[in-house]
Amino acid sequence: MVKRTDFPEYSIALYGREMVEESCLRLQDEYGLDVNAVLFCYWFGAHHGVIGEDLWTRIDEISSQWQSRLIQPLREVRRWLKSPGFEPNQEMRELRERIKADEIAAELLQQRMMQEACAEFVNSATAGAAEAARRNAEALLERRGIAIDDEIRDLLAAISSAAFA
Repeated sequence: MVKRTDFPEYSIALYGREMVEESCLRLQDEYGLDVNAVLFCYWFGAHHGVIGEDLWTRIDEISSQWQSRLIQPLREVRRWLKSPGFEPNQEMRELRERIKADEIAAELLQQRMMQEACAEFVNSATAGAAEAARRNAEALLERRGIAIDDEIRDLLAAISSAAFA
């Protein structure tokens, strides 16, 4: 189990565990989920419990704003600079690396904002950590209108196994 109290530290440690990066990127690329929101479900479940409606509203606001206005545009440019058939020179590769560093810095800032939002919302339903994380992840999917199928269950199970094994 990843034991951290700081959300950015927790997310970096969890993301580095077996199958978590792959699962998160599939949830992002195939289902449009914010990886930070997915990881937040597990961090909050492990440290606080089930996310309440008021906190969900604040997390949705942070996620939506940061993803649409900053992180996704940076990601799109970074990926474009690496696309097949595009042969960048050294200067372009260096630009891509700076964009990647800015994308990561923006994601970490978003995570800190998400963690800070928790201070305002201390009331949450109690449950065991793994159960709370599962309920949080399912609530995230429901909020995004994503039906839980076997593939999604497997992706979430991989993250949960890494977080609570």
